Amino acid sequence: MKKIIYAILICIIIAGIVIISTTGLKADLIYSKNVEIDVFIGKTFNMQDMKQIVSEVFPNERVIVQEIELFEDTVSITLQDNRTSEELNSKVEELNNKINEKYGTENKVEDINITHNPKIRLSSILLPYAWTIGISIAIILVFVAIRYRKLGVIKTLFTYILSIGAPELLLLSIIAITKYPINRIVIPAGLIIFVTVVTILGFVNEGKLKKIMIEENIKKENKE
Repeated sequence: MKKIIYAILICIIIAGIVIISTTGLKADLIYSKNVEIDVFIGKTFNMQDMKQIVSEVFPNERVIVQEIELFEDTVSITLQDNRTSEELNSKVEELNNKINEKYGTENKVEDINITHNPKIRLSSILLPYAWTIGISIAIILVFVAIRYRKLGVIKTLFTYILSIGAPELLLLSIIAITKYPINRIVIPAGLIIFVTVVTILGFVNEGKLKKIMIEENIKKENKE
């Protein structure tokens, strides 16, 4: 049964590596080429009502609606930048009319701030974390080689590298296969897996080391 599970996991990892190598990972809206529309309403508003208005203006689209400013009187709407200037201006005018109608305001389209954000390369987001994790792994491996040398340096280091690398590759592979977009949740998830694996390995190896030391003490006492 274990062999079947391992074979399935290996196939998932291989498929994920192939997809990442050919098509790459999918970026979330905040990392993709997007347009941000900031509307100053001048009064507090209900977020559900605002989301309903946005969904009517931009139906069937991935849109992020957020409150900004200290007094919660400004809304920020982020969506994909895939429209011409004329099409976007038409949508912004429709959005402004619906907001004015809902809240009794007299805002003008000219007062709405529109910002076009370029696509952010995922490598620029992931590389800083990769460097940090790489340095952390190097320090951990040096510590492990010294601390658990009685367990076998090569064997212990191989176990750590495999145990840390395999879950991370599996996570990336699942993300690639399912086309789940890289967002602010993915990186913390990877860090949690990393910390969890290192912690579990530490407990396991401490138990093995303690057992070996007890056996050595028993042999020493018997010899004496």
